[in-house]
Amino acid sequence: MSKAAKLLDLAAARALRKTAQWLRTHSSREIARELGITQSPIRHRYNVYSQSSAKEVKLWVGLQPISVHWLGDPRQNAAGVAVGHRQYDDAFISPMKSSYKLVFRRKGRERLPVERVTEEWADQGVTALERWEKRAMNRFVELFEQEASHVFAST
Repeated sequence: MSKAAKLLDLAAARALRKTAQWLRTHSSREIARELGITQSPIRHRYNVYSQSSAKEVKLWVGLQPISVHWLGDPRQNAAGVAVGHRQYDDAFISPMKSSYKLVFRRKGRERLPVERVTEEWADQGVTALERWEKRAMNRFVELFEQEASHVFAST
């Protein structure tokens, strides 16, 4: 393999990794804005897997439901629990040993079992990622040009 081909492979690997990080940043920002929450619980559900030898980057997004304590500060009221602008009837804030105010709801009429109250966000997440997909392709081309010029200028 020629030196120029190796340098282009290096530029492509860097551009792929930077594109995945860019996509993670921008899509998590948009999803958090749509849900009306902070970016932290969304951003922690992204994983970027990159290997320069594999010539590919994987962006994994965990679309499991979010516990409602991430959506704001839970407040107990007569009807249940209010978190942000959302109301969860028949819910209660757990007195368990945790640094978070976890919100639970009883599954039946008995004291136990209980289930954690969660909010679905998979639909918003998938639609936001689909919207950012085409922009990510354009961003990759832009980053590849930058990285290629940087790699060839530094040799």
